[in-house]
This record gives sequence, structure tokens and C-alpha cells, in this order.
Amino acid sequence: MKIYIDEKKCTGCGACRAACPKGPRIYSLEKKGGRTVAIVKDPSWCLGCRLCLSVCMEDALTLKD
Repeated sequence: MKIYIDEKKCTGCGACRAACPKGPRIYSLEKKGGRTVAIVKDPSWCLGCRLCLSVCMEDALTLKD
């Protein structure tokens, strides 16, 4: 799975990382441009469960095969 994060929409809340069964291996929170955003560290761990999508209140995540 390819995980795309729209950094303009992302608020850095960490909900994606918390919901994901492999969260800390996939997602990281980093400061970019004076704000915190989620970034994808290692998408190879993605199970394709889409739990991260279901909890993102900002609709900042997209998963594609």
C-alpha cells in the first residue's frame, strides 16, 4: 500500500499513528514549517486495514494499492 499524507490538511494529532496496528513503524510526527505533521517512515509495514483513514478527522490520508 502507498500512504499519502496531505501535509496542508494534517494537524499532527497522531490519531493515525495511534489507530494503526503498526503505527510507530509506519508513522512519525515531525515539525515542518513551524507545525507538527504526520509523515510516513516505512510504508512497507502497512497492512491495508484503513484504520488510519477512519480516524483522520481532517481527511488528510489516502491509501492506494
